[in-house]
Amino acid sequence: MDRYIRGWMEKEVSIGKQKLQGEEFLVLTVLTVLAVTVRVLVRSFVADDWSIYWSSWLLELETKGFRALAGNFYDYAPPVMYLLYLITLLPINAMTAFKGFCCLLEFAGAAVIAGIVMECTKSRRRAQFAYGLFLFLPTVILNAAVWSQCDIIYTFLILCSVFFLLKDRTWTGMWFYGAAFAVKLQTLFIFPFLVILWVRRKIKLKHFATIPVMYFLGIFPAWLAGRPFSELIGIYAFQGSKDRWSLSIKFPNIYQIIGNQHFLDEYVSAGMYLVLGILMIVMFWMAYQQVRVTKEYVILMVVFFGLLTTYFIPHMHERYLYLTDAFLLIYAMIRRRRFPLFIAAGFLSVVGYAEYLTKKAPAVPYGILAFVQLAVLVVIGLDLYRFPQCRAEREKLDTEEEGRIPG
Repeated sequence: MDRYIRGWMEKEVSIGKQKLQGEEFLVLTVLTVLAVTVRVLVRSFVADDWSIYWSSWLLELETKGFRALAGNFYDYAPPVMYLLYLITLLPINAMTAFKGFCCLLEFAGAAVIAGIVMECTKSRRRAQFAYGLFLFLPTVILNAAVWSQCDIIYTFLILCSVFFLLKDRTWTGMWFYGAAFAVKLQTLFIFPFLVILWVRRKIKLKHFATIPVMYFLGIFPAWLAGRPFSELIGIYAFQGSKDRWSLSIKFPNIYQIIGNQHFLDEYVSAGMYLVLGILMIVMFWMAYQQVRVTKEYVILMVVFFGLLTTYFIPHMHERYLYLTDAFLLIYAMIRRRRFPLFIAAGFLSVVGYAEYLTKKAPAVPYGILAFVQLAVLVVIGLDLYRFPQCRAEREKLDTEEEGRIPG
């Protein structure tokens, strides 16, 4: 019996193009089953967003059908509303269907994260660890299975985009990015990394055409249903105008330090000019740096720009680091010394979730948490600044290590 079990553990199991040992397959299966179980246990929680917004949108779609998309009752991008419309056609509970779809994407996203880690590190162990860790991140579990949010949709598309860009499949990667933009405006937080890739001639100008094309494809069915084209073009601008009551919505950024309820209009204008100025300076500096654009450098850029933009742009929500946290996990798997940063960022993200879901203010003021967030941003920024030197030192150490290994 022991010999049979040992033999099975050493046997290879094929999953797509990947070959896993029986032991690895068993671990991944257990992690997947446990992750499914956790989501099933919390699936019945009804958040305010579902009661106030999602359920009313579903009722409108169920009552009027596809033609309801002609109305202006929704402020999400139309592709999300198409998903809700399809859910109204299913003979199951709408909230269960919505959460179930988003949770399925979480498992798909975890697999893509594992693929990126494998691509960057060539380590199956790190890739499998990243898969399991993403599925059990508190913010990932709370986002869809509890809160009924859909941040995993655009995050999954961005993960696919970066995965294909790392494999030099530029058109495929950019189509995925365009699809992500058609779903959520927050994809622009990391857009500067594409500009740097263009400057480095990893992407051509023609590839950026995928963004408007996918956006127009995304709004086309709603336009056919009867909603004015001018409203559909400006739907993201309408989203931004709704949050004028606060500069930071349970998010630990600079406005929690200077005061998020004062000088709303003045700080909004100043904040936008500030972040644009910082981005221009940083991108100008990066464009003239003698650095080889490696896979690690691409991941580092995504993390840095995700942290930088959300720290200075006004009206950020508690959920807006979801995408950056996913890439910070990947970066922590590449540079294991940065794993504490991933833990710190995850803690900062979950604080806002906890306040929203429990209606209780955090024990630590957001102003203090904002300084911790700034520290994370500074460390990642220094990694970017020192990347050419640090990479050379790591390659030298790797060469020395290989030299010590007997031939």
